[in-house]
Amino acid sequence: MTTMKKYINYIIENINIEDVIAFDNHPVTYHIIDELYEAKFKISVISFSTDIIKYVARYTDFNIIMPNGKVDNALHIITGADVIQTFERYRIRYYFATAPYMADKVLYQTLPEIAEIQLALYNRSEKLLIVNRPAILKHHRRQDYSYIGEF
Repeated sequence: MTTMKKYINYIIENINIEDVIAFDNHPVTYHIIDELYEAKFKISVISFSTDIIKYVARYTDFNIIMPNGKVDNALHIITGADVIQTFERYRIRYYFATAPYMADKVLYQTLPEIAEIQLALYNRSEKLLIVNRPAILKHHRRQDYSYIGEF
């Protein structure tokens, strides 16, 4: 069994039927969504990614928590202060996040509008799980990036 498969199985074993789970857009998250659906979980999905929302609506019977906001077609996301207000109303069990950069145990994002939303999800989540391998930032370059959370 691959490390990724073990990781996904571990996560699935610890998810409760009615958990609220947040997903960023990444190939691993689609695999996790598929595994949860095949395991017959009935979860609620929250995301600012229009691609994740569309995928969950098309291929699962999960509840979808739609944030209010404005669609940014170029980035495939929903943005705005209303998105953060929507996320602040929920207790999120797991947040499967992507982080482009990391320094020590701190995670960073290049786009401030995405960083603001990711930070809100991070603050509302019981557990943050990174689904990608962030690039390592040099200490002197951190001011060019936005903080989104830490391990």
